[in-house]
Amino acid sequence: MIFDIISKTIRVAKALTSPKPAKEDVSKISLHHPSRYRGQHTIDYETCIGCDSCNKICPTHAITMKRLPLKKQNIVPEVNLATCIFCGLCEDVCPTKPDKSIVLSGGRYDMLSGGWHSDQDDFWVNVDIPQSYIDDRLEQEEATRIKKELAKKKKEAQLKAKKAEEEK
Repeated sequence: MIFDIISKTIRVAKALTSPKPAKEDVSKISLHHPSRYRGQHTIDYETCIGCDSCNKICPTHAITMKRLPLKKQNIVPEVNLATCIFCGLCEDVCPTKPDKSIVLSGGRYDMLSGGWHSDQDDFWVNVDIPQSYIDDRLEQEEATRIKKELAKKKKEAQLKAKKAEEEK
């Protein structure tokens, strides 16, 4: 019995005194992922209709709407991950079908680091819309406007012609 105690004491002393290099840096790895964790948001600006329902239902007001220079779909959501509680209501209320425009897609679990206010301001899911997409949409809107004007003029001309026939 004394021999067992002495051998265990020697083994513990050797373990404490001998330095062992770390195999990997575990300071950046989260130790657990909750089973109900929904994850970081992804926003699809092409399917978003700009209805603002995700912003209205957010209980922590983590969603703001970014203005676009378009007539239709002139706003898209941006999410502040520092104040988001990842409840998923924004995804549930999104009316776009078959795919949702705002989705909690998994991803990093430990998104916030440090806890300083300046660090938390950097955790936004911003929608980066390419200028080519905006230019194409503006051209489509202009073409639609011109088409409507031409149809209106054609209708007015038909009405004038019909009135002229009635007067004769």
